[in-house]
Amino acid sequence: MLQPTLGHVGCSTLAEVALTLCAMLSPLTFIHAADIHLDSPLHGLSRKDEAFSQLVRGATRTAFARVVDLAIEEGAAFVVIAGDLYDGAWKDQSTGQFAVAQLARLTRSGIRAVISFGNHDAESRVTRHLTPPEGVYMLANARCETVLFDDLGVAIHGRSYKQAATTENIAATYCPPIKGLLNVAMLHTALDGHEGHANYAPCSLAELQAAGHDYWALGHVHDHVVRSTHPHVVFAGNTQGRHVRETGPKGVVVVRAVDGAITNVEHRATDEIRWANLRVDASGAGDTIEALTAIQGELRPIVAAAERRPVAARVSVVVNAALARRLHADPSFFETEVRGHAAGVSDTLCIERVKVAARAEAGTDGLPAELRDLLNQAMTDPDCRRAIEAAIAPLIGKLPMEIGDAETTPLIAFARTGNGEAIAGAARSLIEARLGGATD
Repeated sequence: MLQPTLGHVGCSTLAEVALTLCAMLSPLTFIHAADIHLDSPLHGLSRKDEAFSQLVRGATRTAFARVVDLAIEEGAAFVVIAGDLYDGAWKDQSTGQFAVAQLARLTRSGIRAVISFGNHDAESRVTRHLTPPEGVYMLANARCETVLFDDLGVAIHGRSYKQAATTENIAATYCPPIKGLLNVAMLHTALDGHEGHANYAPCSLAELQAAGHDYWALGHVHDHVVRSTHPHVVFAGNTQGRHVRETGPKGVVVVRAVDGAITNVEHRATDEIRWANLRVDASGAGDTIEALTAIQGELRPIVAAAERRPVAARVSVVVNAALARRLHADPSFFETEVRGHAAGVSDTLCIERVKVAARAEAGTDGLPAELRDLLNQAMTDPDCRRAIEAAIAPLIGKLPMEIGDAETTPLIAFARTGNGEAIAGAARSLIEARLGGATD
């Protein structure tokens, strides 16, 4: 620390000391991004509403452009991207060209970037990369690398994936922190496990906390989560939600540090479209109109919270058993009615799917006793399960591969696994919903 003696220095020395002190005390800003998934499709939209799908096409590109805009507006010194810049192998060169163009916008503004690659853009999946602009550093996968920004007093440590399914603890191979610098470590990991994400590059929170780095910039988990503040261990989340399980604001983290210490961590939205999973209790509705009115009322605050972004919503509505039977008799008609009421809320609101369930009656699952016994037998009898598997296999083989995701067509998805018990379970859930026993 400088300790000048004022009686023995000249004006020029005082000015230099003042500038040095200002530099030390002024905040250093950087952006932590991850899971951009450039050109990833937004699942579940194109089949439902082509006009809305056209509106949001290119949402992942818009989100990345907003990351760059934010870095420039905030005067960031650098940007770190902790894996999955790309969604996989490029369909054409335009994906890489767009990425390079956005990175060039950063470097023209004097902002550097450090990129590590994760499971979606591992070397085994994306074998060619366009030459990045000067000032952009892409980390290798053979070992941990350290990028030094001496003028900023920053050391950035990280390692890319070679294989998509990286199951070793690569955090254990990381370079140690450099004393006297702000140490940022980039890691694409599920940490100690996160629902819905493969357990890649597993490690423990305690292990990262003990490593000595000031900030762990994590990727892979698509939710923004701060796992620790001493030191900071942070998932940025993805920059754009891709389906209905990725709801709420998506974006990046703006990080500020003073004199080598993290002082502020703030999540900022960059998404172009917002997803919502809406559950409506309309069990008191006496008819279809009352149920639709209840749904419309619940949609309004979701649209308001999206701050003028387009919204794609899944609607799960619970009604009484009698109304559920009427709605299940013609589900496409009711879904069309829901879409019409959604249009009355906003012309940038898309209904991704409508699910109708009956209010469960106390003491019953809503199924006739004979049918309940038959389904229970199908789930427990090995011969019955094998018969189900044998009967379904030839039919499944004739279906196009794009049909059958676990969210929209669970029966087909389970049938492809050849798991008779899972097929019977999915069938039971569907039958319960149709007959009024399910609550979801």
